[in-house]
Amino acid sequence: MSSETELHGALEIRCLNVGDAETFAALVAEYSWEMRQSPTKLLPDVNKGIELLGDTMAETVGAFLENQLVGFAIFFDLPEAISGNRAGQLDDLFVAPAFRGRRLARSLIDAVSEIGRERSWIHLRWLVPDGNKAARQAYERFAEATPWKSYVLWLSDGEHW
Repeated sequence: MSSETELHGALEIRCLNVGDAETFAALVAEYSWEMRQSPTKLLPDVNKGIELLGDTMAETVGAFLENQLVGFAIFFDLPEAISGNRAGQLDDLFVAPAFRGRRLARSLIDAVSEIGRERSWIHLRWLVPDGNKAARQAYERFAEATPWKSYVLWLSDGEHW
């Protein structure tokens, strides 16, 4: 993946590894807090960061501005039944609020798309919460909205978001 220069500094997007766990854990805590809409901020859990980055099923790319991790995207490389090829599934994408509006989400998606092209994916797909109008509008500038509705079946009695 290549680096780009933006008006606000040098942007580097690269695959994260367990050496990034501490800074990644801080962003994951912020993302979890925002998604859950909790009144109490969560503390970073470095072990959770290590576990996520060491997972063999998922991969994570991070966006760095001036050597600071400001966003991430977690994705999967999956078999695609209709074509018989492979596809990418973007599971989580987060940009720290202070860095939004700089097209970092698009840069993260472009980086995952580049990985997908190298792997001959048929497509990259992702889900966006219905209530996130800003994200939906941004994504519709460069991607097609699908006719599919997403559903969830919660399998535990824990928190739902």
